[in-house]
Amino acid sequence: MKKWLLKLSLVAMTLLLLPIQAVQACCGFIIGRQLTKDGTTLFGRTEDYPYYPNGGKHNKNFVVVDAKNYKEGDQLEDESNGFTYPHAASEMKYTATYDSARGDGSNGAFGEHGFNEAGVSMTSTVTAIPNKKVLKTDPLTEKGIPEAAMLDVILPRAKSAREGIELLAKVIEEKGSAEGNTVVIADQKETWYMEILSGHQYVAVKVPEDKYAVFANTYYLGHVDLNDKENVIASKDVEKVAKESGNYKTDKDGNFHIAKSYGPEKYAEGDRSRTYAGITLLDPKSKVTYEDDEYELFRSPTDPNKKFTLEDAFALQRNRFEHLNGRFVPDDQIGVKKQGDNGSNDAVRKDQYKYALGNENVIDAHVYQINPKLPKSFGGTLWLGMGPSRNTPYVPFYGNLKDTYEAFKPQTATYDPNSWYWTVWHIDNMAINNQDVFGKSVQDHWKALEKQFIVDQEKKDIEYYALKDQPEAAKAAEDKVTKDALELSDRLFQHFKDYEKLMEKQLEAAGRKSDPYRASQPDNYKDPEEPKKPDTPKVPEKPQINEDVNKIKIPAPDYVATPSNKDIPANAEGNPNNRFGYAANKDKQPAVSSKVETPVKPEEKVQSPVEAPVVGNSVNNNNRFGSNFNPGEIETFPNTNYSYNVHP
Repeated sequence: MKKWLLKLSLVAMTLLLLPIQAVQACCGFIIGRQLTKDGTTLFGRTEDYPYYPNGGKHNKNFVVVDAKNYKEGDQLEDESNGFTYPHAASEMKYTATYDSARGDGSNGAFGEHGFNEAGVSMTSTVTAIPNKKVLKTDPLTEKGIPEAAMLDVILPRAKSAREGIELLAKVIEEKGSAEGNTVVIADQKETWYMEILSGHQYVAVKVPEDKYAVFANTYYLGHVDLNDKENVIASKDVEKVAKESGNYKTDKDGNFHIAKSYGPEKYAEGDRSRTYAGITLLDPKSKVTYEDDEYELFRSPTDPNKKFTLEDAFALQRNRFEHLNGRFVPDDQIGVKKQGDNGSNDAVRKDQYKYALGNENVIDAHVYQINPKLPKSFGGTLWLGMGPSRNTPYVPFYGNLKDTYEAFKPQTATYDPNSWYWTVWHIDNMAINNQDVFGKSVQDHWKALEKQFIVDQEKKDIEYYALKDQPEAAKAAEDKVTKDALELSDRLFQHFKDYEKLMEKQLEAAGRKSDPYRASQPDNYKDPEEPKKPDTPKVPEKPQINEDVNKIKIPAPDYVATPSNKDIPANAEGNPNNRFGYAANKDKQPAVSSKVETPVKPEEKVQSPVEAPVVGNSVNNNNRFGSNFNPGEIETFPNTNYSYNVHP
C-alpha cells in the first residue's frame, strides 16, 4: 500500500471507530539552544515507513531543487491526492529528501525536510490522527494540503520560520488539510512547532529556547494563550470547533486543553513507548512514568546543569530501550531466532515488546543543527542518517549546497548497489539479522566516524563564521561547500561498499549468506516456482514379432540380433539445479532408435549403440537461506504496532 493510501485509510479507520494502533510512523524532537553545549538549536525526526508490503524498505533521494521562475497560472499539483497550489513567480533554491517513488502518479513527492537559501529549515511531518468527534464537525479535506506536498509549498517561499508557519496556516484556511500533522520550521532566530488538528484548525507556538520536546504520532499541546500573538499562531475557530464537536476538554485549572480536545482519549501504545523512551533517555531523573495519562510537550531537564550534544540527538533516534535495563524489548525482535533454537524459546513476556525509536521501519533520520554564528544562507548543518537509524552514520551537509552526490539519486524500488540508501539498508539488514555475528560493532563503527565528522565540521564552522555579515562572499562560498560535500560523500560511499563486502565475507565464514536483491523485495513477493522436470520418456517396447517369425525355431545362419535398448537411461531435459527459473537445457543426447534393424551379412561388422549419458538429477529444495522458519507459526502480539505477523 502506498503511503498516501495508508494515511487515507487511517482517517477512514478513525471515522469508523476501528483501531488505528496497528500503524505508527515518525517521531520528532526539539532541543532549545539554551540546553545545548554549543548554543545551537537541534531538531529532527525519524521517518518511519511501516506500510505493507514495503515496510522499512523504501528508497529516499537527497537532492537540491534549483531556484525557478514561473508564469502566471503555473501550479504545483500533488499526485498523492490531487492537491494544487499556484507557484510563486520566483521560487528559491532548497534541499529536499524525496521518496524515490515519485513522478509516476503512484505515491507523491514527500520531500520531508530541507533548507532553503534564506536559511529556513523544515521537517514535515509527524502524522497525528484527530478524534472522531472533531472530524464530524471539521472533517479532513480530500484535496487539502498533504504531507506529500507540504515542503514544496513552504520552503520555496518562506523567508523566515514565522513566515513559513503563516503561509502554511493560510493554505489550510484556503484549501483545508488532508491529514492531521505536526510540523517544525526554524531559522537562526526562532523555532516554531505546529499541530494541524483537523480539516481547518491548527495551533502553532514559538518553542522556548530553554526546553526540549519529544513527540510521536499524536497531539501534545496543552493550554496555550491564544491571545499571545507574538508567540502563538492559531485558527480563529479552534475552541469553537472543539465545543461544537462535544469534545471540549480542559486542564486541571479549567483552561482549554488542545490535545485532549482534538486527540485520542488515550495514547496509542507505539506513541507512548517512544515518547517515554525519549524523555527518560534525555532526562534519566525525570519523574514521568510509562502509565502517565499525558506527557507535557515542552520540558526542562531535572538537572538544571544538563547540556545536550549532537551525539545525544543521534542516540535518541537510535534508541532501542537500552537505557531501561531490559524492561522493554523492541518489538521487531518478536519471533527472531536466538542462537541454537528455532525461535520458540523466547522468554520475553508479551507486554515487554514495545515500538522503539530506532525501529525496523525507519527509512530516514535527520538532525538539524541551527547555528546562529554561520552566514544566514548556510542556515546550519543537516546531519543526515539516510536509512535505518539503528545502523546508519549521520553525515554533515550545510544548507547552501548546490548539488548532492550521485548515490543519493537512484530512483530504484529494490536493492541497487549504486544507491546510498540501499547500501546502508543492506548493512543494517545484515547487522540486525545476524546479531550473534556482529553485535553492536556496526553501530560502534559509525559512532567512531561521527566523532571525527563533528570535529571536522566544527573546524569548517569556524572558517565560515567570518562570512556572517558578508552575504556576497557567503554566496560565493557555495561552490566550495558543494565540492567538499561531494568529496566527503564519495569517500564515505566507497567506505560503505568496502564495509558491506567485509560483512558479507564474515557471514560466509559463519556459513551464512545475505541476498539483498531478494530481501529488498516487497513482503508479498513470491519466488518464481521451480520449473517442473520433464516427464521421463517411456522406454520403447520391444518390436512385435509376427506369427511366421515365431514359427522359426532356430535363427537363420545369417541373422544378427539388434542389441536391446530397454536399459538405456532416459535423457532428462532442463537443468534441475536451476533455482531461479531460467530455461537452461543441456544439449540433447541422440535419441535411441526403436526400429528393428535389417540383418546384415555376417562379414559386415555392426557397431553396438552407445548408451546415452545420464543427466544429473540432484534435488533442489529451493531454500537459499538455510532456514526452516515458518512465518505462520509466529503469534501476532496485540500490544505491538502490527496487524500482520512479523518476519525475522
